Amino acid sequence: MTQLTALILATLSTSTLASNTQWELHTDTQLNGVLEPSAAQVQKLTITRHANQFNAVDSASPDTAVIQGELEHPNTFELGSGVVQRIQFSIAKAGSRIYFLGHGSEQQGYQGTWYGPNNDAGDFRLDTKSADVSVPINCAQILSENPEALSGIYTIDPDGAGAHEQFEAYCDMETDEGGWTLIGTYSKSEPGGKQYISEYAPQPDTTPTNPATGLYQGSMGSFRDIKEQVACDFASCRNAYQTAMSEAELEMVRYTWGYLDQQEKQKNTPLPDCRATYQATGTTFTHCLINIDRNNTNVVGWQRDIHAGNHSCWLAHGVYRPTSLGSSRCSYLAQANGTRWGLLWAR
Repeated sequence: MTQLTALILATLSTSTLASNTQWELHTDTQLNGVLEPSAAQVQKLTITRHANQFNAVDSASPDTAVIQGELEHPNTFELGSGVVQRIQFSIAKAGSRIYFLGHGSEQQGYQGTWYGPNNDAGDFRLDTKSADVSVPINCAQILSENPEALSGIYTIDPDGAGAHEQFEAYCDMETDEGGWTLIGTYSKSEPGGKQYISEYAPQPDTTPTNPATGLYQGSMGSFRDIKEQVACDFASCRNAYQTAMSEAELEMVRYTWGYLDQQEKQKNTPLPDCRATYQATGTTFTHCLINIDRNNTNVVGWQRDIHAGNHSCWLAHGVYRPTSLGSSRCSYLAQANGTRWGLLWAR
């Protein structure tokens, strides 16, 4: 078993928790000491506890007790530690039991390893923060609930109970009516283009100015509008917009950030049209390009040369000139040279 990083011991309350206390159990099937968010299963639990004993029921099926467990009491050696707070519990399932052993604190949650009856095993995390504390799904929700909200970094959770964890994102609350979530960042020092969107870091950077490279990988179901910005410097960017989109269309735009992804996905889903301006009266460009065969590996990104008088205007190069750094400079035969970056926003 891979040794997990110990969390600092926190004092436990000896009172009985209210029956509507909500915890979440996250499990995967890869025993390597690291919970894999993209492969994790999530079970919402309703917890009751007296002193250091607790039990839980599945919030969706409250008639059956699914967990019985014990938390290490402070200043004792009941579970063999006395240094870090340990937790152990079991789940009855299909006539057998799955056993969990981990450590952490009630304030920070617990993590550890589970073992099943058939030599199966994996990692787990038990989130103990109350489910009553809701996290907004995107920046548009934040702005809707607080019209005075300023641009900056906020914690959001676009796919809710899905596998992708909540994360800190930059929100633009001013431009183009505001409420834009930064979901993709392409660094000015990133060489060439990515083949697949899974090659990106799973979280975008939290700044739209000279960012590191990253791309949100979770569900796009909480968004409706998209904006891609290429050839960005400290003064301006070249923009492409579309509004009132389906989830499949939004995902297709995101897939263009991987040059092999975009070729494969277009076999079933046409690439969405776009406008070069935010106003709905602006010219619409079919598939967001002008006279270019998109089914090539030259470049990465949604928009292609849609800005009058600008050539070679896209997010980044693919296999063609893979050493070109960063986003296009939107000038004929001017290769990316490490002075421009790209951004992807959703609302």
